[in-house]
Amino acid sequence: MRKITLIASAMLVALASFAQSSTDWTKTFPSKIKWYRITDAGVLVVGTNDALYGINPADGKEAWKIGNIENIQEENYDPIEGTPYIVLAKKGLTKSVNDIVDVVTGKHIADSKELGIQVLTKRIHLIKNNAVLFYGTNRNGKPVIMMVSLASGEKLWEQTKLFEKNSEQIVSEAGEVNDGIFIATNRNIYKLNKQTGEVIYSIDMKSDLPMMAPKPKKSGFGLPKFGRSIDKDANEQQTMTSADFFQRQDTNMIYFWNQDILTAFRVSDGKELWERLELPSPITNILYDSHGMLVATSEKTQGDIAKASSGGGGLIGKIKKSSASKKNRASLLCINPDTGKEVWDSDVDLQGDVLAYKLVGNRLILATARDQGTNFISIVDLDAGKSVTKKALKINGEIRDLQLFPQGLYYRTENEINILDPENGDKIWKKGMSVKNCVGDNAPNHTGYVYANNTVYKVDFEKGDIVEWIRDIEFNGKEEPGSLKVRQNGILLTSDQNARLYSFEGKQVWHSYQPAPGRTMAGKLLSGLGGVASAAMAAQQYAQSAQLSYAKGYYGSTDPQLDRDIKNANANATAFAGAAAQSFASISRRFNATRQANDVMSVLTNFGNSNMAKDAGVMMIDKNSGKEIRKIILADKKDPDYQLDELGRMLYYKSDGNEIQGFAF
Repeated sequence: MRKITLIASAMLVALASFAQSSTDWTKTFPSKIKWYRITDAGVLVVGTNDALYGINPADGKEAWKIGNIENIQEENYDPIEGTPYIVLAKKGLTKSVNDIVDVVTGKHIADSKELGIQVLTKRIHLIKNNAVLFYGTNRNGKPVIMMVSLASGEKLWEQTKLFEKNSEQIVSEAGEVNDGIFIATNRNIYKLNKQTGEVIYSIDMKSDLPMMAPKPKKSGFGLPKFGRSIDKDANEQQTMTSADFFQRQDTNMIYFWNQDILTAFRVSDGKELWERLELPSPITNILYDSHGMLVATSEKTQGDIAKASSGGGGLIGKIKKSSASKKNRASLLCINPDTGKEVWDSDVDLQGDVLAYKLVGNRLILATARDQGTNFISIVDLDAGKSVTKKALKINGEIRDLQLFPQGLYYRTENEINILDPENGDKIWKKGMSVKNCVGDNAPNHTGYVYANNTVYKVDFEKGDIVEWIRDIEFNGKEEPGSLKVRQNGILLTSDQNARLYSFEGKQVWHSYQPAPGRTMAGKLLSGLGGVASAAMAAQQYAQSAQLSYAKGYYGSTDPQLDRDIKNANANATAFAGAAAQSFASISRRFNATRQANDVMSVLTNFGNSNMAKDAGVMMIDKNSGKEIRKIILADKKDPDYQLDELGRMLYYKSDGNEIQGFAF
């Protein structure tokens, strides 16, 4: 009887081991894998020595293969965010080429060289037209600009005599209107006929060329760059800009800004509707508000950056050289969007660039940061156009939350919690509450939850009370919680190896601890998502917290819902433009799965009692119940090469030089 029991136990152990390590599929390639990436459409793109492959995540089968694009490196890869298209940009000494591929169908949409461009210098995505503008020189060395459909790859038009001088370079994103396309060069603004590319009219407008971040200098003899080193800069050079066009409600008015001015034109005939507004420094944010167009400018001008960067002095935006200007030019202006006139008597000085903002009544709360890393809060009375306080308030750490209390303005950073008097900016708690690695989240019922100092604090925003809710919190392995999230069924605290859910009554619902995997897999499990997919995950996570709006992109609003709409506008416009294309459907389906994706957490762990790499792997855990969803043993002797697709609920593991395994969860 004992022998039968031992055999049965051994079989169960073997079955469990098989279940943990078995893959859903394995794909073997004919040559070595150089790189692989998860796309917004969910297709896994793999670059090998012989070709570019698209892999179906459901079964690991080859969806498509492109073998006629030579020597594709990861440095060449550049996704067009929110679309099924990727760009493979290659740059050489005598040529510069873009290949565009639809990752869902594998269709080779466009080859800039075959279209007639020998050296491509600029690529502009036309979101509303689901097209791209290519600009460069042809085989004869003459400038050429063309519009190419991303749906079909067809060259819609081509112009070789467009600009006034051959030396003109495109410096802006495109302004897409019903009857044309606006682009700006370093000399002029042009409105183009989008059917033919012919110039409808031009406007004299000098704009600075965009600057690339200077690369650290290396010792050597100044030889020209070849291969990968020159490819790394290709995508940045072809897409960087220093100017932009935008529109609001009036479709016959288009706004334009560059490093020096902000103005507006009538779309139909190009008549300038504003007297050009000179800027103290380049624009960082434009916020739409009932008082007017709120324009925040940066701490440094391009001249400051150039001075700081000359002679090997520091990275872009970081003033290192003593000869560089140290003047802080960051400001907030309020502009009448119809006339361009300043609404306030003068602009409001800011301490650094805007990181986040929140409207409280008629007061705009701005979180800013200087180049040196110091952080500030500014309170601006939008009616008076003045700072409420004599100077910006220095705070300890980057801002994480802003809420209006009966006693004043509650703020939280990773290092400090305090309340400000909104009338004079004084700190109500003289020393504040010092915290370390503070994390928190807000519930929809005007309640916040904050973890700090081994305690979860409950914050009542209506009463202004902060109380110790759960004390003496300890995680296994001497870990400190690194995240707190409000979920439908409670408060979830997590670290690298621990997860614990508390009910809204403060009772522990479940706790999960998975031992660290050891040196071979130290650290967090990294997401393979990027671009719009990553943003969609984050947006779903923070949808209910309404803590504050982060300054992402140039445009936003003091109204939280409008702010979210503006930040999602590009993705929405892209999806709408390509709605007829089947390839966009997979992106829509994936983004609709963000809530489900955020219900799963992944933990790197060790499934044996040893510290050996053969037992290392990933545990998938349900955030609602704390139950195990799946164990995946990676068993790698060195650091495993893996990517996690939370939206597609897949983990990809490069198990060998020419092999990828897929694990669904």
